[in-house]
Amino acid sequence: MEPVSMASASSAATTGTSQASSVEVGYGGSLTSDMSSSFANHLQRAESATAVSSVSEPSAAAKAIFQPFDRLDHEAQQLSEFATEAAASGQELTSSEIIMLTVRSQEFMFHSQLTANVANRTADGLQQLFKQQG
Repeated sequence: MEPVSMASASSAATTGTSQASSVEVGYGGSLTSDMSSSFANHLQRAESATAVSSVSEPSAAAKAIFQPFDRLDHEAQQLSEFATEAAASGQELTSSEIIMLTVRSQEFMFHSQLTANVANRTADGLQQLFKQQG
């Protein structure tokens, strides 16, 4: 089959000729109209096979896994609201407010580091388990 230009390939496709036209794409490769229609058919079959009908509610295990992250998010929001309110008041913070903000910030950082440490150890343990099984 002799390669044709892109213009003649598209005109052959629009006129409805059954002859498979070829387009040179460089580096010794070529595309034929039969290849593109075959690819489109395969793509359509793959999309229909992987179509998700509905999303179910997360399982109890998934909720338990994300609970520490939700707690961290809630703590961060509370800390941010406290700091924003203190700054928006226009008054200087009292000594007790500064200490409270510092303690709550350190508590948040402790919970963040603890959660990250547990997540890393869990990931390491799972990795070791898969290595032993494989």
